[in-house]
Amino acid sequence: MVSVSDLRTLQKGYAAGPGNRRLRANVFFAVAVEIAFLVFLTVFIWNHADPMGDGMEMVGVSMAFIFIFLPFTLPALVLAKESRYLVFAAILAAIAAFLYFALWLEMLDELHLQPAPWL
Repeated sequence: MVSVSDLRTLQKGYAAGPGNRRLRANVFFAVAVEIAFLVFLTVFIWNHADPMGDGMEMVGVSMAFIFIFLPFTLPALVLAKESRYLVFAAILAAIAAFLYFALWLEMLDELHLQPAPWL
């Protein structure tokens, strides 16, 4: 007799095995770091925005949410939670990490902050 978990692992796209568990944990870790970065970015921009300005600095947070979180980070989280297509989920998480880094550098430039003392 085949159990429900065995049927699930036999279906197309589901992951099984220790290597896939490690990949799933790494995708979860990447997604958690990306979500934490989104919260950090919101607080950072809020603290460094011009108090007498128009608040357009917060557009960066909405851009990160709409153009990075929703199409890349959230699907990676859902796929990892379901243990399906983990390689694709890892690729999505990697693309999101690269885009968050690019957005971070752009936000530093827009706020006229030096990214590092050696640059």
